[in-house]
Amino acid sequence: MLADTIRITGGEPIILTDSPKTRKEIAFYFEDDENDENDKQIKDEDEDEDEIKSSSKSKLKSKPKSKSSSDSSSSASSNDVKSAKSQKDSKPKKEPTSNIVTSGGANSRVLKAKLRAEQRQSEDDNSQIQKEIQKELHSKRQKEGLERFNPEDAQDGSEKRVVFKKYESYIRDTQIPNNVRDLKIHIDSKNQTIILPICGRPVPFHINAYKNGSKSEEGEYTHLRLNFNSPGSIAGSRREELPYESGNDKQFIRSLTFRSKDSERMAEVLKKITELKKESIKRELDKREKADIVTQDSLIQSNRPLKLSDVYIRPSPETKRLPGTIAIHQNGIRYSSLGRSDAKVDIIYSNIKHLFFQSCKGELLVIIHCHLKTPIMIGKKKTFDVQFYREASDITVDETGNRKRKYRYGDEDELEQEQEERRRKAALDKEFKQFGEHIADASNGLVDLDIPFKELGFQGVPSRSAVLCMPTRDCLIQLLDLPFMVITLEEIEVAHLERVQFGLKNFDLVFVFKDFAKPVVHISTIPMENLEDVKAWLTDVDIPFSEGAVNLNWNTIMKTIQADPYQFFVDGGWSFLGDGGDDDGSGSEEEEESEFEVSDENPSDEDVASEEEYSEEGSGSDFDEDDDDDDVVGSDDEPSEDFSD
Repeated sequence: MLADTIRITGGEPIILTDSPKTRKEIAFYFEDDENDENDKQIKDEDEDEDEIKSSSKSKLKSKPKSKSSSDSSSSASSNDVKSAKSQKDSKPKKEPTSNIVTSGGANSRVLKAKLRAEQRQSEDDNSQIQKEIQKELHSKRQKEGLERFNPEDAQDGSEKRVVFKKYESYIRDTQIPNNVRDLKIHIDSKNQTIILPICGRPVPFHINAYKNGSKSEEGEYTHLRLNFNSPGSIAGSRREELPYESGNDKQFIRSLTFRSKDSERMAEVLKKITELKKESIKRELDKREKADIVTQDSLIQSNRPLKLSDVYIRPSPETKRLPGTIAIHQNGIRYSSLGRSDAKVDIIYSNIKHLFFQSCKGELLVIIHCHLKTPIMIGKKKTFDVQFYREASDITVDETGNRKRKYRYGDEDELEQEQEERRRKAALDKEFKQFGEHIADASNGLVDLDIPFKELGFQGVPSRSAVLCMPTRDCLIQLLDLPFMVITLEEIEVAHLERVQFGLKNFDLVFVFKDFAKPVVHISTIPMENLEDVKAWLTDVDIPFSEGAVNLNWNTIMKTIQADPYQFFVDGGWSFLGDGGDDDGSGSEEEEESEFEVSDENPSDEDVASEEEYSEEGSGSDFDEDDDDDDVVGSDDEPSEDFSD
């Protein structure tokens, strides 16, 4: 309430509180677009206050000649004030509008309802725009698929036929070892051959012809059974290569059994044969794994290369974890370990597909990551990703009881440690980011440094554990936990959202690549609150997506597409995933919601009515009066009527 302090003198009264007091001059409003209504109401109230003040001042100006005159003047002034107030009260009151903001929250309900409606309208507009963009992206993918494939791309059964892989133990008889004349079982590890005595002659069998073996004891003899590959013995297997050459003119030995009284000798022979078979299988797997490795160009070293020290590498070329140094050379970078001088990893600029820098803000590591076009060998591992990192946090020691505690109290030490950690992380980010920029500059445009957008990231499980998947300009990455995930956005054909239904807390995201031979990538257990953000991001990067309520068998789907990709797009392409099914589902939900109406009746009345209906149903009125069970049914009616009352 505003009041004035007035000093009454023999002459004209003096107003001591000479300062602005009207609402227009002392009130502050935070809604700029709603000032018109506020100003209008404030102006009306200020006019009323001015009338009251002018009437009071005019009475105060008249000099009080006597007590009676002063009493009469005070009563007159009070009457004037009352009349002014009555005139103010007699004015029609304005209805409160949603534009007026009050601190007490009287109109907050109306204002929030208006804001929710506006927000809902904007969300509907964004959803409609997103649907139109997705419709265009799906039609674009359909058109590209028809242009990319033709009917000749269909595969027939002959292309998947397994072939026989030839193998040979010895080219000439003279290559057979001389010690086989004793007619015992010998294992030639150098030539991967088992030499078995058959009918008094040593017969060689390549380890690829061997299938498995077993040992059993009967009395004083130990029996050794050796099984070999033959037609019908590997039925139903998915092998791409046959271990034998099939044909009607071919004859096969399915198994051989040997016996001996020396059980230790037979156990040793079976062990050596098993180890030789394991080595052969491992050798074939390594050979197949290294088939796509391309030999890199030789590194051209610089005289004074720029270096970054105290850096660790993943995967490590050695078992022991030791720091190393990265050096920037003319056509690539080289990592050198401090533990071993020969432990070096060379990466050529032309083989780097993506180069990432990830800050240590909120994390424990600062990272420079290289995703390669073709894999390289680091130690005995083939990898597409090479990561250089340094730990951002150091081990802190609590100095409780030292001299500092005598003069410092509270959390000063903890605050200093936090500030020091922030400074250290900022320095690490600056150092690694500058080094990554130097790598990009030295590549002469072959490599660009890409930085993830952490604010757009979402939690998911791409492999074994939940991690933060973050989009970048060109990729979707996860660089903290092994195995790393780097998905190039340009290589994605379509994205599918699985388990999107009401009541579930998580959903799954599946990426299908344009190269249908590559397996799809699953990111599971994404929180449902990130659904709209993921949809918006996919739309922004021009990736068409679809939704589904269940998980699909993608192995079967991709095999069907690879069999005849042209026919797949002729039949509608990715429309089978249900990209347009959202409208139907929303319509059915609206119909279901429209059927529900709130009843004003008392729920207890409904219960009583339902009980009466139940009692009437069990009363036997549906039966004929001539039935023999009328008395029984009628006797059951009485307690039901008493219960309903």
